[in-house]
Amino acid sequence: MSGKKSVKPGKWSTPGGEVISEADAARLAEEFESDDTSLDGVEITFPRKAGRPSLTGGTGTSPQVTFRLSPSVRELAERLATERGTTVSALAREALEQLVKKAG
Repeated sequence: MSGKKSVKPGKWSTPGGEVISEADAARLAEEFESDDTSLDGVEITFPRKAGRPSLTGGTGTSPQVTFRLSPSVRELAERLATERGTTVSALAREALEQLVKKAG
């Protein structure tokens, strides 16, 4: 165990594990919010949006296509994807792009 005190849900604790009351937590939050300089010099970064990068070349959402396969085709596609070090989705995208390009 990390040595920190176990805190029950609805209780507050400091990073060091000291349990504090709801009133103390409210007071600390109020002090922090009223101090305009509390974040001076601190760089705040927000996590990027979850999921795959867009294929649109921008920040938009890529269109999706869903289709069904027989179990045997799925198994063969998974095997091929593993051999190529890619995903079934990437294989399907590549195959469809080639077919559409060929059809012109």
